[in-house]
Amino acid sequence: MFNRLNQHLSVNTIIVPERYGFIRGINIENAIFSLTNTILSSLNKKQVVAGLFCDLSKAFDSVNHSVLLQKLSYCGVRGIYLNWFESYLTNRRQKGIISTHGGNYSSNWETATSGVPQGSVLGPLIFSIYMNDVPYIIHQITKPVIYADDTSILVHAANVMELQVKIDYSIYQINECFLVNG
Repeated sequence: MFNRLNQHLSVNTIIVPERYGFIRGINIENAIFSLTNTILSSLNKKQVVAGLFCDLSKAFDSVNHSVLLQKLSYCGVRGIYLNWFESYLTNRRQKGIISTHGGNYSSNWETATSGVPQGSVLGPLIFSIYMNDVPYIIHQITKPVIYADDTSILVHAANVMELQVKIDYSIYQINECFLVNG
């Protein structure tokens, strides 16, 4: 399923170019180059630059299944393939087990309503689809650089006052984006 989904995303150019990591041939060096290039270009134009760096805690655990299934459908995953993903994600039961010298302790079995299976080869690819709309939501100010679950936003302007307005608006936009995505 990973190979089919990855091929579908690649052939149809679905994953945004601002996404680095989790994609063959696009790695952290590419992300660093993009950030550095944006900073240097702004400085060459005598602009001021600020960076907003967002690291999502428990990002893979926060993936809302119904939102993800909608996004998969929007990306063209339909029919039996979408049904497969729904089956793969929903009604998964899990529990925690802690082993100590005094014995084993475990929680009750609970149904997971969010998150992608940990250690799965599909997890990073699914997360990339889940967060694929971030650049579209915050495009009015700048293009973000997204690596794994980290989102870096460089804001540039002619002066500090304009920069502050753009920073405030960028924070508002990224916050709205993260709220929509859960």
